[in-house]
Amino acid sequence: MNNDINHGSSVPSNMKKIGILTIGQSPRPDVIGEFLRVLGRDYEIIERGALDDYSVEELRSRKVASGERILVTKLRDGEEIKVSHDLVISNLQKGIDYLERKKIDLTLLLCTGKFPEFKSKHLVVQPSEIVRGTVTGSLRSGKLAVVVPAREQIPKTKTEVFGIDVDVYYDTASPYGSKTELREMAIRISKENVDLVFLDCMGFTHEMKQMVRDVTGKPVILSNALVARVLQEIVE
Repeated sequence: MNNDINHGSSVPSNMKKIGILTIGQSPRPDVIGEFLRVLGRDYEIIERGALDDYSVEELRSRKVASGERILVTKLRDGEEIKVSHDLVISNLQKGIDYLERKKIDLTLLLCTGKFPEFKSKHLVVQPSEIVRGTVTGSLRSGKLAVVVPAREQIPKTKTEVFGIDVDVYYDTASPYGSKTELREMAIRISKENVDLVFLDCMGFTHEMKQMVRDVTGKPVILSNALVARVLQEIVE
């Protein structure tokens, strides 16, 4: 199934081409819109999903086993799904190979989770070190709120060190859920007296960041905007 998306079919031949590989299915207009907001439209973006070759029905029928690591993403029908970390990893290299055949300048893996190194002739940018490095550099001591999409992801996230003098409060809200869910999460955080909020998923949007900042009164790091700015620096 060929479901790749090319943003900018009539573009100058010298325009930089960025391959964006989502851990779910493409297209992802919600996230691509966030990237274009930061990057501008002087880039050609080609999307590919690690799970594009599966039907929505097939993925819905796959159950994540108890204790298995999960990832939260979107399917092409626009709905959220929790999928096995191992299933995604087994398909990421194929996605990278596909984007390279499109003569991209670099590939961005659209997830803040940690993944192994992949084979590529070009850069494969993994957001995890970018966002965590920024969080660690921004808050050397104090209290940090880390927001992940699903409660099942908290135990793995708790193994990460954000700073030896940083107390971490963990909470959950799906970027693909309701505004009520997001607001309730922000209200809980507002009661924790944190110094910084980290939205640990590429699916969170600028609008969501604004709402969390308004409710908590604290600075918020939005993963996709941060990564887009680093990406701009790399490809310019």
